[in-house]
Amino acid sequence: MRTAPGRSCLKARLSRALGLDGNPLRRASDRAEAWIRAALLALFLIVGPVAAIAVGHWASYAGVPGASAQPHAARAVLLRSAGGPAAPGGLAAFAGGGPVRVRARWESADGSLRTGEVLAPAGAPAGTVVTVWLNASGQVASPPGPSAFASAVMPFMAMALAIVAVALLAVLRLIQWFLNWRRLAAWEAAWAAIGPRWTGRKP
Repeated sequence: MRTAPGRSCLKARLSRALGLDGNPLRRASDRAEAWIRAALLALFLIVGPVAAIAVGHWASYAGVPGASAQPHAARAVLLRSAGGPAAPGGLAAFAGGGPVRVRARWESADGSLRTGEVLAPAGAPAGTVVTVWLNASGQVASPPGPSAFASAVMPFMAMALAIVAVALLAVLRLIQWFLNWRRLAAWEAAWAAIGPRWTGRKP
């Protein structure tokens, strides 16, 4: 079975890029540089997304303008039982009815205690902990939409990717500078040994 021309061409290019094409003129430093390029690319593909996600989480919880303005999740304790039939055993999972409004207490971002009405499962007893969404002033708000959250956090995630890319490119430039210095030193040493044979001059 013959290999498709496109795959063969792609394989040949990849072999040349990694220094595995068997070219006798390729130096060890050339092969090392090719492998370093591939390693740095793989590192970017791994570290870049991790850094972007980490910065996105940091932006949403560290008071960054725009991201911190989005509602954030908090825990609220019901001060009275919700209307509707209570679930057996006082569990937090309830079988009937939709959510109802009931008075609860929660702690805002500044540490102060707030009270107000929140949505809770029907039949939830007093003392049940429910999840609520709070705005910047600590009041109950609607959950953030995906588009609103993305518009606030995406610039910081893109910046993290750019910083990782620039850092890895700087590392690559330093490595290339070192390898070029080694190559020039090797060329000078080789010329010092062979040059006198061509010119007839003694070193």
